[in-house]
Amino acid sequence: MSDATADRVDFRRLRTVFAGRVVVAVFAFLTIPLVVGSLDGRLLTPLAYPGYLVMMIGSSVGSYLFPNYALWLFWAPFLLGCYAVAVVAGIGYRTVR
Repeated sequence: MSDATADRVDFRRLRTVFAGRVVVAVFAFLTIPLVVGSLDGRLLTPLAYPGYLVMMIGSSVGSYLFPNYALWLFWAPFLLGCYAVAVVAGIGYRTVR
């Protein structure tokens, strides 16, 4: 006989890892100030620096790999990178906690 709970995936834990409060907070911290600042330059605050750093690293790598693409195309990898950073932060938080 196999244990029924060992074969099941714990969706609650997966949801917490990939969409928990820490993940949402870190993702919002990285993206919202930069998005608001890019929409209107007067609203750019120092809170946008972490997201700006991620955007600059991604756009420098992206412009090296794909020099003919416009910079606005790097927003999708920026969002994915911010999500990856947020998931890592969430995993780190759960590990420390």
